[in-house]
Amino acid sequence: MMSSCRFAFAVHVLAVLASEKTDCCSSSRLARTVNTNPVVIRRLLIELQQAGLISTLRGPRGGAVLKRKPEKVTLREIHQAVEPGDTFGAHPNEPSPECPVGKKIARVMGRIQTRANRALARELETMTLADVLRELRRP
Repeated sequence: MMSSCRFAFAVHVLAVLASEKTDCCSSSRLARTVNTNPVVIRRLLIELQQAGLISTLRGPRGGAVLKRKPEKVTLREIHQAVEPGDTFGAHPNEPSPECPVGKKIARVMGRIQTRANRALARELETMTLADVLRELRRP
């Protein structure tokens, strides 16, 4: 099973936007800093814009710009914008109803999922994009 890198990419992109001295940063420039395809970045930018975290401008001088100060952007907001699903996946197949574990595992895992999602949200709510920028400046 592969884990997603969308959250890491989104934090990277927003950190670049927060530290850029120019008005806008193009998706191709952001893609170079992340070392990925510009299409991947453009898809992320759409989600970040829909979440109200960035603004985008079209045209030759267009690009993305951070909409709020870094200290006003929580990592939870970023995570919700690009990874709205659960922390981990569920059983891909229906377990055997004859198995004592199989007939109850979905309910048990659902409770664990709920607790894990809450814990992640709580922790990410305590961190901001400004915290990321501070960490990036550390030697």
